[in-house]
Amino acid sequence: MPSAKRHNLNPMTRTLNTLASDLGIVMIAAIIILGVYLIDTVTPLGEPVWLLYFIPLLLSFWSERIYAIPTVCMVTIFFLVAGLFLSPEGIEMSHAVIYRLTFFLVFISASIILFTIRRRQLL
Repeated sequence: MPSAKRHNLNPMTRTLNTLASDLGIVMIAAIIILGVYLIDTVTPLGEPVWLLYFIPLLLSFWSERIYAIPTVCMVTIFFLVAGLFLSPEGIEMSHAVIYRLTFFLVFISASIILFTIRRRQLL
């Protein structure tokens, strides 16, 4: 693209380019993780709000940083455990732990699969 045309990008194109950049992906993923966590802490146990944690994991797949997926995975697990203890009671704690543990295993598996695919793409 000629340099004269590059400087005349409309605001929408600039915004989309910024959001699609690596920093934009990281910021959007962080905002979504915090948003899901806040929703998780106000909804009763047993509501599967934590399924929304898959969104930032999928976003991290498009990051140029190879460590984005493991980082999102570790941060999400931290917030998942914290949400378990800070959520108001809705179902028995034993059932909530089983649901979260199941999600934990699926989330770890998805993270490993995505990380393996992404690593092969970058190498």
